[in-house]
Amino acid sequence: MAAAASVLQAETAAGVEFFEKQVRPLLAAQCYACHSAKVKAPFAGLRLDTPSGIRNGADNGPVVVAGDPGASRLIRAVRGELAAKMPPSGPMKAEQIHVLEHWVKMGAPLPEAAEQARSSAVSFDLEQRRREHWVWQPVRKVAPPAVRNANWPLQDLDRFLLARMEAAGLEPAPAADPATLIRRLSFDLHGLPPDPAEVDAFVSNPGSYEAVVDRFLTSPRFGERWARHWMDLVRYSESHGSEGDPDTPYAWRYRDYLIRALNNDVPYDQLIREHLAGDLLAAPRVDPSTHTNESILGTAHLRMVEHGFQPVDPWEDRVKWMDNQIDVFSKAFQGLTISCARCHDHKFDAISQKDFYALFGTLYGARPTQRAIDTDEHLALHRERLAELKKQLRDGLARTWLSAEPPGLPFAEFKELEGKEGESLRQAWEALASRWRAEIASRKAFNAKRFGQIWDLRRGFGSWLRHGTGIGDGVSPPGEFAVLPTGGRILSGIYPGGVYSHLISSKHNGVISSPRFKIETDSISLRSLGGNFSFAQLIIENYAVPRGGIYHLRYSPKTDSMGWSRWDTSFWRGFTAYIEFATQGDVTHFLPDEQDQKEKRKPEGRDRSYFGAQAVAFHNGKETPKEETVPFALLLDGPAPSSQEEWRGRWRKLLRDSIEAWRKGTMSEAEAAWLDAFVRAGMLPNSTELEPLKAIVDEYRRLEAEVPVARRAPSVLEEPASPQPLLVRGNHKSFGPVVPQRYLAALGGAEYEDRREARLRLAEEVASARNPLTARVMVNRIWARLFGRGLVATVDNFGKLGDKPTHPELLDWLAARFVEDGWSIRKAIRMMVTSRAYRMSSTAPARSRAADPANRLLSHMPVRRLDAESIRDAMLAVSGRLDLKMYGPSVAVYYAHETGKTKGDKPKGPLDGDGRRSVYLEIRRNATNPFLEVWDVPKPSTTRGERDRTNVPAQSLALLNSPFVIGQAARWGESLTAGGEPAEKRVDRMYRRAFGRPASAAERDRALSFLAEAARERGAEAESAGAWADLAQSLFNLKEFIYVR
Repeated sequence: MAAAASVLQAETAAGVEFFEKQVRPLLAAQCYACHSAKVKAPFAGLRLDTPSGIRNGADNGPVVVAGDPGASRLIRAVRGELAAKMPPSGPMKAEQIHVLEHWVKMGAPLPEAAEQARSSAVSFDLEQRRREHWVWQPVRKVAPPAVRNANWPLQDLDRFLLARMEAAGLEPAPAADPATLIRRLSFDLHGLPPDPAEVDAFVSNPGSYEAVVDRFLTSPRFGERWARHWMDLVRYSESHGSEGDPDTPYAWRYRDYLIRALNNDVPYDQLIREHLAGDLLAAPRVDPSTHTNESILGTAHLRMVEHGFQPVDPWEDRVKWMDNQIDVFSKAFQGLTISCARCHDHKFDAISQKDFYALFGTLYGARPTQRAIDTDEHLALHRERLAELKKQLRDGLARTWLSAEPPGLPFAEFKELEGKEGESLRQAWEALASRWRAEIASRKAFNAKRFGQIWDLRRGFGSWLRHGTGIGDGVSPPGEFAVLPTGGRILSGIYPGGVYSHLISSKHNGVISSPRFKIETDSISLRSLGGNFSFAQLIIENYAVPRGGIYHLRYSPKTDSMGWSRWDTSFWRGFTAYIEFATQGDVTHFLPDEQDQKEKRKPEGRDRSYFGAQAVAFHNGKETPKEETVPFALLLDGPAPSSQEEWRGRWRKLLRDSIEAWRKGTMSEAEAAWLDAFVRAGMLPNSTELEPLKAIVDEYRRLEAEVPVARRAPSVLEEPASPQPLLVRGNHKSFGPVVPQRYLAALGGAEYEDRREARLRLAEEVASARNPLTARVMVNRIWARLFGRGLVATVDNFGKLGDKPTHPELLDWLAARFVEDGWSIRKAIRMMVTSRAYRMSSTAPARSRAADPANRLLSHMPVRRLDAESIRDAMLAVSGRLDLKMYGPSVAVYYAHETGKTKGDKPKGPLDGDGRRSVYLEIRRNATNPFLEVWDVPKPSTTRGERDRTNVPAQSLALLNSPFVIGQAARWGESLTAGGEPAEKRVDRMYRRAFGRPASAAERDRALSFLAEAARERGAEAESAGAWADLAQSLFNLKEFIYVR
């Protein structure tokens, strides 16, 4: 009954939240003009601005029939099916109608309970709400109460529970038997059934319980189990859903981060800082054994927002994105529904609309990106030595070129001068020089007229953001080069000034991002180079998923020479955007055809990628800027030559001077372009076999091959964002006053002065021991996982619509103790599972069943159904298929392509997930695991601290018909046919493995009879694997297998 009540409450709260966030704003925008208190006589007598108005309907009857959109006149009116089509101004969008239809299908939930309180409220009084609701008050230091039965409590925690029971005239249940207790503990801490040997050892020595607890808490299985709980809170997913279900590359590294953090008992306040601002911490948490920056991994959850490839209105999607980030943050860490204040002041809690937009502005600067999780020191392996070798190569090549036989000219434009002497040569040169001087002047004039606004990266980064080992040296002057990692040439050419990611190694990662700007031109052109799937992309309103078709504003340069490319931005005029250049592993998403091409590359090239960037031009029209620097510009200076000898002497001197300038690192752009032409034409010695350069090249390539490839993970890149305006009624097109960046006014609300650290300040406020919500919310979550129900039953909502705590003093005592214990999750769990309360039987005393049917006073432990992952993992464990390998890329989802459930033809995974634990199975928004979905795995859309616990026919059908269940039963049955052990002992072994106890005599007899009957039906021997498989599957179907007492 307690479980049913909890589910009902969760469903009601979720329905009211959907109404407040999705339905009410829609009605306000589309319907209030005619159907609210704004008009003296609402049209047709219908009020849609109050729950009672919606419930009462119009003059001619109800307009909403709960659960039946087709019978609801409100739905039929907005569909255009009635004579009176609504709204009068024009039809609603399809997605708006879908919101209303979904609400009606949910049962048309309304905030009935709070309607009277809301209607009687004169105004939004934040301070009064803060004073009157318990959750805003500081955590109290509470002394454990006195109890009459002083022998029952094992620790102070028990005294709080017993005092309430005694006051109600109840007694606690007796202790659970050892076999039941260790099975309960094993599933709670590991999510797996206990090994029979563990059960035997504990049953024979129940006094070793605390040692068993400590062993379970320090097992790697603990982190796997509890990480999965946390993944529900942050709506963990490895794809974004919507059309195409685009991947979130390397999202699994966040899951592995959680497992490591929990197994290492990282303090919870540290985890909060890492989740909200792990990329901004001055001293990030580093694992020295793996060179991993753990802190930056925490920010991955900020990327796990549902969205697709092609939004019609990117700003609208940006607002939805931010709404979801705030919703998840506030529920997961604070147990508040701050997102309900997007359109108006919160209807029930001390949260204003300005609070929402203060947070909106605080999180606004977090740009989605991929970040290297390796330490800078690790990625910079051999960097100093490689830089020194480059200097030696530059000097050696320069000397070789200066001493080599002078080459010819690599420019076809000067062929017409060959063979001419005297006046003929002079006239030909004058004509050629005049023509090219005029051409260069024309290009400059064209560029000056058409391209007034240009970002020239040769002048410095300015406000551009950057990260990555390859960008470490900043802007490069003309003359830089990259040593080729393979092949017979040392270098490909001489680069002009700009920003490059690969000057030491093309394994190095790099990202540069422009300041945010408003698109006011029809075109944007880029001067860049690159290869191996580096990208330049225009990211509109932080919408980092590339767009296909005509709006695909992404470019992958495939040349090692600088050149211009153009984006048509006419469709996106008026939107805010920024430009990003990134190496391939740092791109947030790949389009399907890009992914296919990338995977077809030779293995030795897959880890290499590079780009160079020099300029960005904003302009109207389709022409890109013209090249102002021609490689032979230096030849156009000076008087005309009078002889071939003079002509050759002139350009050879220019070549020598340019080589010398290159050797010294002092060359100009013109000299770099001039020398580059000779190198690319193969007119200067450039072989890796050159002596004495061969040894230098060999050492360079050997060391460069050892340079590690950066491991990436989803993260964010912070820009110093400005405070954002309040959106009137949550409408993304209706801007109100700008709201300073800060946290909730009810918790102080001091403004953040440094925009670069606003998110870090927020993290510190949430992680503070002075925050009255943080510790309470977390200990309540732990309690709910172990006792089946939180002290506050609505674990994600501590606001006025949430449940009041059943034991408020205990909640505060636990919160204070949690902070005193250094925010240790492991210590909190240990304290709870070693309590007398946790060790109680699940058999309720008769008086408790009558006086406290919901078991709110916890006089006995509840019987709980296992969660989806534990059911699946238990089957793998008892069948012998479980593979305890930890970490690494997720196992692809098993699904049938023909169902059409997944877009993008994602790969189909193995039926048994390679035997891996469920936490390592890929979670895709458009293709959830069909077996886990039946057992209420939540859709990863928002925080779900409490899962639904349904009881539907599909679950029984899954246990009978799922290919996975049948496969594990067959494997288990096959394992039981070997060894020649008597059938009775094998049956006993099955019960011990599945239920943690031996079979009773009656169960043993029934099992043997079942085996004989199954064999007869199969026409096989009683010892056949098929008969044993049937018995195995029958045990899977017993309630005892999927419940823990």
